[in-house]
Amino acid sequence: MTRRIFRNILLTAVLALLLSSALLVGTLYNVYEGRISAELRTEAEYIVRALDMLPDDRTYFTDFAPNNRVTLIAPDGSVLYDSDADEARMDSHAQRPEVLAALAEGTGESTRYSDTLSEVTIYYARRTADGNVLRIASTRSSALGVFLSVAPQTIAMLLMVAVLSLLIARYASRQIVQPINDLNLDEPLENDVYDELAPLLTRMDRQHGQIRQQMHDLARAHADLNAIMANMREGLILLDKESRIVSINHSAQILFGVKNTIAPDTDLLTICRDASVLEIVKAAQKGDSGDVVLPRGSQTYRLFASPVLREGKVRGVVLLALDISARYAAEASRREFTANVSHELKTPLTSISGYAEIIESGIAKQDDVPAFAGKIRAEAKRLVALVNDILELSQLDEKQSLGAKEHVALLPMLNGLTDGFAPIASEKGVTLSIEGCDATVEGYPVLLRELFHNLIDNAIKYTPAGGSVAVQLSQQEGRIRCTVKDTGIGIPQEHQAHVFERFYRVDKSHSRQTGGTGLGLAIVKHAAEVHQAQIKLESKPQEGTVVTVLFR
Repeated sequence: MTRRIFRNILLTAVLALLLSSALLVGTLYNVYEGRISAELRTEAEYIVRALDMLPDDRTYFTDFAPNNRVTLIAPDGSVLYDSDADEARMDSHAQRPEVLAALAEGTGESTRYSDTLSEVTIYYARRTADGNVLRIASTRSSALGVFLSVAPQTIAMLLMVAVLSLLIARYASRQIVQPINDLNLDEPLENDVYDELAPLLTRMDRQHGQIRQQMHDLARAHADLNAIMANMREGLILLDKESRIVSINHSAQILFGVKNTIAPDTDLLTICRDASVLEIVKAAQKGDSGDVVLPRGSQTYRLFASPVLREGKVRGVVLLALDISARYAAEASRREFTANVSHELKTPLTSISGYAEIIESGIAKQDDVPAFAGKIRAEAKRLVALVNDILELSQLDEKQSLGAKEHVALLPMLNGLTDGFAPIASEKGVTLSIEGCDATVEGYPVLLRELFHNLIDNAIKYTPAGGSVAVQLSQQEGRIRCTVKDTGIGIPQEHQAHVFERFYRVDKSHSRQTGGTGLGLAIVKHAAEVHQAQIKLESKPQEGTVVTVLFR
């Protein structure tokens, strides 16, 4: 701004100086030239009068020393006298304009310029009484000459003007710029400065308001995005087009084992070197989406890579990791369940088919037919029990046909169950007992009956003759506890974590002898989960097992 002000001030001052100098020189020169012409006329008038009074013109010019050049010219143009030159050597002046005018009109005047000398000569001619012409000439500098004569002074003045302009420009620029530099841009309308800046400050205030609102909206959106990313169960990674990490959320850090904060522009290779992941990222950088299954310890993830497009060009890649462990586990469980069901159904069906074929072919003796029919009936019964257990588990999985919850008194239910199992226990030589207090839970009566039926049934099945099964119902710290304790064969430690799985058997041969389907404890587990109850198992081989169901 200082340079601009300096240029403007200097240009204005120089133009003003030059114009005023030219105008002044021109005006003064015109006045000076007019005054010279008047002086020439006056001087010529005096000389002509003197000549008219003398009989001989030449006597007048004896010892004559005029200030201006005086020339006496005869009517034929010959020079009779000249104060500055030898008249005998001078050319004829008959054609000079001022001489011609004087001879014709009595007076004549002309001006002749010398461009080489930058001079001007003013001639004034006056006809005398005897017919001669008196001419007086005065040579002075021309307007250009006068202007050139004052050029050094003008240049000096220009230099002074330049220096003064620079000083004034610096001072003026500081005075002009200082209030602008001191503007409070955060609050434009509070500035007391030039009125000319008011429209600008008003627009700035409006823009500040818009920017503040946009920044507030942007910060809120950024905070919302960070909150969403931080609380996402899914892993999310944003990459630029060079595979550098722009953002990564907490779930993705856990997935890829990142413990420290990732620096900006960190390459994806620093946290993941899996070839399948890098392959789908490379494909996404070319505009193609892809996905891959990524095992991580006990967890399984599906990783999706999608390109980020802007104006038809790939600007980055989004990686989204979904935890599909439950789905994979459910699928594995389904496959295992299907295989187990197929195996469990195939075994009794094979027995039934074999015995039926022996009877049909006539190979079996007539005395053996009742025994074979009994075995067919036993296998069919076992098959029906298996199907019923499978259907019951399916209903528990889908929580179907459970009806409405009721207040169920557990002690009467357990008494009824022990009464039903008493003949079986007595026949096997197992002592069955029950004790406890009145306790009521909210639940499904049929399901609760099935839960305790299976626990008591298992306890009796796996307790040898002479053993005992005790059912105890109690309340502790506001919670209802039901315990089924036996003195049976017990469960080894390595099997205890799996006994509630479907079709899991500790001793398959013994289970086959007792007619178990392998689904009893699985039904117990699901029934407990439906009632939000906890199951605790304690067992030692050859000492017995204690199963505790703890209701809330």
